[in-house]
Amino acid sequence: MARPFQAIAAAAALMLAPLLSAVGASAQQGALAIDDAAAREALARFEGLAQAVRPAGQMPRLADPALRQALAAIWDVRPLDPARRAGAGDLPVLMRYCEAGGQVWRSYFQFNPRGTGTPDFEANLKTYADEIMPGFAFSVRCAGATLEAATAFMQALPPGQMNEARRSGWNQLRLGATQVIQGTLTMLGDPSLAPAHAAELARALGDSAPRYAAGLEPAERQAIVDATRAILPAVRLAPLRERLEGFAGVLSGR
Repeated sequence: MARPFQAIAAAAALMLAPLLSAVGASAQQGALAIDDAAAREALARFEGLAQAVRPAGQMPRLADPALRQALAAIWDVRPLDPARRAGAGDLPVLMRYCEAGGQVWRSYFQFNPRGTGTPDFEANLKTYADEIMPGFAFSVRCAGATLEAATAFMQALPPGQMNEARRSGWNQLRLGATQVIQGTLTMLGDPSLAPAHAAELARALGDSAPRYAAGLEPAERQAIVDATRAILPAVRLAPLRERLEGFAGVLSGR
């Protein structure tokens, strides 16, 4: 299951960088009321916790109340509620907020207790699944919200202000979003994924489906629908299968 996670880590970076420089000062105040300063402060607390235990060859665990408190602030999904439309003005703060959240789960996934060499991604996923998966579900939601905000920015852009940097950033952001979704679907089709983690990922996909449907191109949506339907035979839990069928239905326009 580590391979799709490696692709997702790269896709998250692909999403969160290219369009930000293209937005510039043209974006107005956003509507999501995201407090990225609180998330960054919590991220600093997380890094302090991690630095304290890394010499012992480990990472902070959820059993630590201080970690739970930090993660609650870093992975707060309330500002990402799909009922609150993300606009062009949300892009800069949304990207900072989502990157802070992504840093945490990537630090677990890429952790190397030896300090040097290639991390054991599979071992990290097995050991720290409870710490990684909620953060990844957060990133699935972030991908949808970022796509929605970027779509609003591109739609409001006067034709004369479209340039190669913005076009390239828009294309790369959509590519990153599709890779995040495809990687999530690959994990959901893996029988070794714990049911609780699968349910959390499927909820993130389902809640974000309207944002993905509105922001992706028809061919991109169809590829995701096909990938979703391909994993359904491997999904044994009926509630999970129903949620994925609903996700595919939204992206196919039903």
